[in-house]
Amino acid sequence: MESRKLQLLNYTVRNYIKTAQPVGSNLLLKKSGLNLSSATIRNDLMDLENSGYIYQPYTSAGRVPTEQGYKFWINSFLKEKELRKNKKQFLKDIKRRFKKDKEKSVKEIAKAIASMSKAAVIVGFSRDSIYYTGISYLFSQPEFKNYKLIRAISEVVDDLEKSVPDLFDKIEKNKIMTLVGSDNPFSDKCSALVVSFDKNGLFSLLGPLRMNYEENRAIISFLKKII
Repeated sequence: MESRKLQLLNYTVRNYIKTAQPVGSNLLLKKSGLNLSSATIRNDLMDLENSGYIYQPYTSAGRVPTEQGYKFWINSFLKEKELRKNKKQFLKDIKRRFKKDKEKSVKEIAKAIASMSKAAVIVGFSRDSIYYTGISYLFSQPEFKNYKLIRAISEVVDDLEKSVPDLFDKIEKNKIMTLVGSDNPFSDKCSALVVSFDKNGLFSLLGPLRMNYEENRAIISFLKKII
């Protein structure tokens, strides 16, 4: 892909993650930092759309990343960030407060991470012991104004005893898995970050396709160190 199209895609994804608003060519012209004409930007956006990386949700709207676009962006542009010190300390304090009860500690950390990320957290202590929290945070995201989507995710939550055990077979020890859309066993309308802990534990952060991947990976990376 040409360099300028890469940069336009990068800006489109980052801006949509931040604002949840379709990204128009006029905004890209003003904010992308690329010295391009409006005609060139429109043509490049059309090429990116034809290649399956972005789409227009309705006529005359700006562009929104597709599942393919998110996956390409994650592989090409995602930066590994360090979690902010105050958030690290907050999670450490929870672990210290409940150090005598590992399961309680993980559940309290899960609640804190759900609040930090505004996403749902699903914990598998084993294939038969599943805990979840933060569903209300997930449903507060703009994507979930759609009643059908809320109902679909609610059905996923009701069926966690089927989807979580399948993840135990796929998880790679000590590696953060990023499961986008159709790769996500919980829902193809969401993305999940999944990591193992202890011998039989599994910790998953579930958010919209538009989730803040860099910030959430920073959270999960730190979690992996302390849990």
